[in-house]
Amino acid sequence: MNKERKTLFKMIRLLLLVLFLAAVVAAALYPFENRSLLIQFVTDQGVYSEKLRNDEIAQTIQHSVCFEKTQRITIKEIRMYGEMKSMPVKIIGSGDVWNYVEMVENGEKRWYSEGTELTSQSDDIVLTMNLLYGELIQKVSASFLQERLMLMEICVILFSIGLIICSVAEERIYENRWYNHGPVFEVRKFCGDIKKYWQYMVYAAKTDLKAEVANSYLNRLWWLLEPFFNMIVYVVVFGNIMGNSVENYATFVFSALLMWNFFNKAVNYSVKLIRNNKDIVTKVYIPKFVLLLSNMILNIFKLLFSMIVLVVMMLIFRVQIGFNILWVIPAYIVMLMLAFGAGMIFLHFGVYVDDLSYAVGILMNMLMFLSGIFYDMMTTLPEPLNIIMMCLNPAAMFVDTMRQALLYNTAANLPLLGIWFALSLLLCCVGVHIVYKNENSYVKVV
Repeated sequence: MNKERKTLFKMIRLLLLVLFLAAVVAAALYPFENRSLLIQFVTDQGVYSEKLRNDEIAQTIQHSVCFEKTQRITIKEIRMYGEMKSMPVKIIGSGDVWNYVEMVENGEKRWYSEGTELTSQSDDIVLTMNLLYGELIQKVSASFLQERLMLMEICVILFSIGLIICSVAEERIYENRWYNHGPVFEVRKFCGDIKKYWQYMVYAAKTDLKAEVANSYLNRLWWLLEPFFNMIVYVVVFGNIMGNSVENYATFVFSALLMWNFFNKAVNYSVKLIRNNKDIVTKVYIPKFVLLLSNMILNIFKLLFSMIVLVVMMLIFRVQIGFNILWVIPAYIVMLMLAFGAGMIFLHFGVYVDDLSYAVGILMNMLMFLSGIFYDMMTTLPEPLNIIMMCLNPAAMFVDTMRQALLYNTAANLPLLGIWFALSLLLCCVGVHIVYKNENSYVKVV
């Protein structure tokens, strides 16, 4: 009977795989109709919006925009949105707006590093965009790369949930056996271990914090100075390139560096976690994820300490905050979950592959420069690379989401945030399963 059930579950998994591949192909090839666009002109006087239907976009080559009751205005950037109002499909930066402006009725245009200034002798400014702009919005209206990539990610989530449901059903067959690595069993064990070892994790983190600064003259000030001087170096290096096109560039970089450094340290530490804690692993049993979580708690303490500098910088540069700053919290939560899930997987393979730490270090360096830490992802990278990176690179997504909420009071990338929350949760489940299943063999290897 068990053999027949195993065959049945194999067939179900095969069917799920076929459905997954079919859904991915459908998401990639489905002929969507051209969409309407919401165009936002971000200016020094606020945001001017206009809605363009798909038929208007198809029939009109030259578009006119009217800024009412003003004789002088500076366009900083132009944002284009499809159906998802928190995710722009195209952003024309301050340095490129000039290229799409044809003429100003009864007025003139001037280019500045902050944007394109328009002046008019009448009470309203009537702006005519050129043919290049008309061709651009037609192209944006017809492109669904962003939606297709997100649909593929949703397919991955649904396929993974289907596999988990199969594993839960299959687990019921072996519920009376002593050896069990099914999802329900491991979730219960994980929650129990968290409750059991929580005090140890906090105590270990505090002990490591004290040991880290025990013999230093500046003590905890190093937690402020390290990210601060890193920020200064990057601002000096990249400031001449990006400083004129990004407002409050120092804060722009520093806020992203704090987030990235935490993620980078957690992932890199996980690779050699078992080998670096050989004395603990070989002498006493402790769930291996406890060691990783203890290190993450340590880095959270240091992160909170470093945020003092960020708050001071925001006050100095007079960054306006609003209700949307709360979106920083889910952005950090997704980052923490992703760091833990990826860390658990690297923890396992780091036991068996000595060179993995070098490979992960190189990978993280590449990822840093592809995640928009020092530049705005949507305006700097060429198309379609910017869309691909924003959708498929989680580091770029959570950095941009955090920065938009913190510095610009904008709720950004909300659909992607939900998708990567689900993917990170699945990654955590996979990592915990791999480590639980193999942790007894780690002692023999190290």
